[in-house]
Amino acid sequence: MTQSYTAAIVGCGDIAHHHVRGYQLAGVELVGVVDPLEVAREQYREEYGIARAFASVEEMLQEVAPDLVSVCTWHLMHPGPTVAAARAGVKGVICEKPMAVGMGRANEMIAACEEGGTKLVISHQRRFTPGWERARALVQSGAIGEVIQVDSKVVQGLLNCGTHAIDGVRFVLDDPETLWVMGAVERQSERFERDTPIEDGCMGLVQMAGGIQLFIQSDLDDQGASPGRFVFRGTEGMVETTETTTRLFNSVTGGWQDQDLGVSADQIDVIGGRANERQTRELIAWIEGGSEHRGSGWRARATVEVMMALLESARQHQVVRFPLAEQG
Repeated sequence: MTQSYTAAIVGCGDIAHHHVRGYQLAGVELVGVVDPLEVAREQYREEYGIARAFASVEEMLQEVAPDLVSVCTWHLMHPGPTVAAARAGVKGVICEKPMAVGMGRANEMIAACEEGGTKLVISHQRRFTPGWERARALVQSGAIGEVIQVDSKVVQGLLNCGTHAIDGVRFVLDDPETLWVMGAVERQSERFERDTPIEDGCMGLVQMAGGIQLFIQSDLDDQGASPGRFVFRGTEGMVETTETTTRLFNSVTGGWQDQDLGVSADQIDVIGGRANERQTRELIAWIEGGSEHRGSGWRARATVEVMMALLESARQHQVVRFPLAEQG
């Protein structure tokens, strides 16, 4: 980091605490918080010693003009603050996952940021966890040969934990192109995720480039379910990973072998703390001319497209091929 940066938080709920911690560890000064609820924004202002609190994004952008903005609102309210920040010329936005509900809104966010010269990051901060990084290194080095199949099991809905799972698999596989999906969905209840209707359960088959298939199930069986646990099966072995552990099985190990993650215990977390700090530092490096952020808007858009295609496949009762035609 070659200069100092300021940031503001939009949406003073639970997840925003992790963004604050990431900024603090990265040496970024927090200059404002936004929430329509006075009690929420005042809690953050007092807890973290932030000088200014605002009821609207527009007022905050005009009054304090931060370099970075974290969008920590509920799902359907991600595009508005992101677009407003881009039009105000902020240098970078870290928006919570899922990026958007629908491809049209995701496209709108990317277009606004590209037009405004704003670097857009979606907070899939688990890409910075040492377990996933080690699994990625093993898979990319050919430790299990050519990957054939990946299994993932989650709970709490596609838009919540499912977005982390799909994004995590894509990260380990180096963000391959998706060719087609087939999805099945059940919704018998009035289930919602942050004011967004979601499925009671689903399963999906995702065909990726290189002959790789991802099988994902959500809310059908909670035994061993985790948004961060995956099993990669290849022609020469297997890798099982979580955000904090990785083990390898191939002809060299002769059985399951736990992998050294190369970091001390106090450097390992899943959300907040070091994960959000590293996410923030990589955004700043990108702003300063570095390579594209591993959680960039374009990469997150691909995850949204997989989720929307699974739901569209269930609606149509057929395979949905990419690119997804439905952009609503």
